[in-house]
Amino acid sequence: MKKWLLCLCILEVASAVELQPYDRHYLALISQNDAYFNPMIDEYYTAGHSVFYASSEGEYGGLNHFGFLDGLTSFSLGLSQIIYAPKNKFDLLPPSDDHPYAGFLNLSFFIHHRTQDMLESLGIAVGVSGALAFGREVQNGVHHALNVGLAQGWDTQIGNEITINIYYEWALKQWLYKKEKWGVDIVPRVELAFGNANIYSKFDMTLRFGYNLESSFLSQGILGENGALNGGRVYQDGIGVFGFVGIGAGYVVRKMALEGNLFGIDRYARNINLEPLIGNLIMGTSIVSGDFSWTYKMIYTSKEFAEQAGGHMIGSVSLAYSF
Repeated sequence: MKKWLLCLCILEVASAVELQPYDRHYLALISQNDAYFNPMIDEYYTAGHSVFYASSEGEYGGLNHFGFLDGLTSFSLGLSQIIYAPKNKFDLLPPSDDHPYAGFLNLSFFIHHRTQDMLESLGIAVGVSGALAFGREVQNGVHHALNVGLAQGWDTQIGNEITINIYYEWALKQWLYKKEKWGVDIVPRVELAFGNANIYSKFDMTLRFGYNLESSFLSQGILGENGALNGGRVYQDGIGVFGFVGIGAGYVVRKMALEGNLFGIDRYARNINLEPLIGNLIMGTSIVSGDFSWTYKMIYTSKEFAEQAGGHMIGSVSLAYSF
């Protein structure tokens, strides 16, 4: 009996050590662009950029009690811009069955709960669509600086509208192999979104392999596109180097970027037939530490509307600093 009690005490002490709150803050710059995969694409979901801050883990009063997971608590703030363009980007009046021009500018606030193997994120993103999101200015400003052709049809972009979306994400880490700091794990993840900008449910599974996988859960993403919430946050010091591949599927009920405004005024008719079932493939590599972290990944998304020529590939680069 004494031996069993001693074992239980040792396990409890070990668990407490493993679950010590991480006292560093986290700041990340995340950029996604189809030019990072192929500079000649420049269509559909063509660019997304985000500044992401996450607090240290600790006691945050009422925030500790939001959500379903009882774990260490932190919060995050994000500022993101997302830009979409049609395939026929040099037409003044793109075909009504092509992807519309669309820009979104979002400010997000999220609460995160973490255990040793699970991560829960929930929160809200508030922003604007249309000309107020400055999608035209950013895209054509970059194209002008690079001396490449300017997109001509931004006057047909979806209209101005205040967007409000709530998001929920849950991720689980499961070891497949582990020897000292080297290992292989698999991370299933569920993401839900509801609001006037996006309504969807997504499920994906990522296989990671490398050194010190305990330091994080997933690679970074852009809010509202391809999995986004708290992926990439570092939770311990020490160097980690790993590669990853993943596959996912989603069911989309609404996507304003494709279907146009719900409450705002869209002056142009859209002849888009949404594909509700979508698939994703991702692969990439991450180098993380208690100071600087870097990730590159490629994301393939299957056709999102019936008239789309085919699937779409985009590249993602992120640089983060823990302090």
